[in-house]
Amino acid sequence: MIYQRSQFKRYKKMSNFDKILAQPAFASCSIHLYGHCEVFQRSRPPNAIVVHDKTGFYGDRMDPNWKNVDEDEISDDVETASAIMESCAGFYSSYECKEVLGHGIASTVRRCIEKSTGQTFAVKIVDISTERQNEMEAKRLAEETMSEINLLRQLAGHPSIILIHDFYSTPTFLFAIFEMAPGGELFHLLNKMVTFSEKKTRQVMKQLFDGVSYMHSKNIVHRDLKLENILCIDDHRVCISDFGFAKQLTPGERLKELFGTPGYLAPETLKCQMYENATGYSLEVDNWALGVIMYTLLAGHAPFYHRQQLRMMRMIQEGRFDFVADIWDSVSQDAKDLIRRMLTVDVNERITAKECLEHQWMKAADVVPMRKRSVVTKEVAAPTRRSQAELRSLFRMAQLAVRFTWRIGNLRRLKQSLDRTELRIRPYRYTEVRHEAEAAAFAVFGHWVSRGFHYSRDMLFANRPRPPKGLGVAGAKSP
Repeated sequence: MIYQRSQFKRYKKMSNFDKILAQPAFASCSIHLYGHCEVFQRSRPPNAIVVHDKTGFYGDRMDPNWKNVDEDEISDDVETASAIMESCAGFYSSYECKEVLGHGIASTVRRCIEKSTGQTFAVKIVDISTERQNEMEAKRLAEETMSEINLLRQLAGHPSIILIHDFYSTPTFLFAIFEMAPGGELFHLLNKMVTFSEKKTRQVMKQLFDGVSYMHSKNIVHRDLKLENILCIDDHRVCISDFGFAKQLTPGERLKELFGTPGYLAPETLKCQMYENATGYSLEVDNWALGVIMYTLLAGHAPFYHRQQLRMMRMIQEGRFDFVADIWDSVSQDAKDLIRRMLTVDVNERITAKECLEHQWMKAADVVPMRKRSVVTKEVAAPTRRSQAELRSLFRMAQLAVRFTWRIGNLRRLKQSLDRTELRIRPYRYTEVRHEAEAAAFAVFGHWVSRGFHYSRDMLFANRPRPPKGLGVAGAKSP
């Protein structure tokens, strides 16, 4: 026997639902049941087995000892389920849901395809029903989601901010359709690469500075900038997402609520929770978070970290961080100066996102300008003006240049002989050894690091290694 589940978790025979199966709402959405439609993603009893009917409708096969309910309750449940499915039919008639990309406390993110264009998007489905939460929590969640949507609509069109494509609102669910980010979170990319080069960091930070500067021009503060909330659209473009904590300020308004992630909190945010007469915080907290992000990209770990949260908070309030690790030896002074100016405790002296774009480090050139290379392109593109011998000579020169460039780049990857004694004393002095050790350790113990505990990989590498006793060489200096 096949049974159908209602909104109120009652299970009934399919024969009782014959009249509702013929309705347009169920005809258009029945294929999504248990597979895609969040309305029927409720928890099922362990003895319920999903079966398939000849009509293409999905149901549950229940325990034979189950007792049916009366027809009045069935009628009420049919009307409720029909109303919910009809309200969600607008989204499912325009989009086809695919696999789950992520979960939240009261939301699910899925990949979806727009039927009219075939384009791929990401849909965030927020459950605002009162089945899993009380009425007050559901109302608060709906207000926060609508506030996020309104802010994103104000910021629509900027390449460094996630684009909202469409939105559907129902009494029980909210559907927010965003552009797809195939590259995932910047947090995962950093875990794979361990650290970013200055060139890659400059490419990422320029987009973040531009996006935050645009937000601040509209008096919008994000309050939760971190690596997990930065999405990689492709190899060259990143964008800011998750505006759940964002708020648009009135002129002169100061906030005092505690929002954000511990490792990215600004000193003025912490003071609001410790002192009753605190002045509050404003747009400057985003500039502090950008400094933490830039430091983390270059070093592979956060500037403020301690196993004890009270000590970490003290480090943040004092602005106590350093560049003593060996990896900072290869980082330019301009990059360090920009980080210092962003991680300044005094908000009046802290550099803004707009000023960061004019910093000397952002103006540094990484590659030869395109216009200098266009001369060679024009010469090769005009064969009628040169003889065959000249063309062969140019081709030979280009071939030698490519081989030379490849060999120069390959020299950096050649294995070099290392002094075993020196390697025992200072293993992290060599970049290749350090990267291999960190990558191997994180691959083994990565599951042990809780992603929700400071969102940082510092837990494995918080302390600098010390040489074991008895392994030193006479006359060798300690690091």
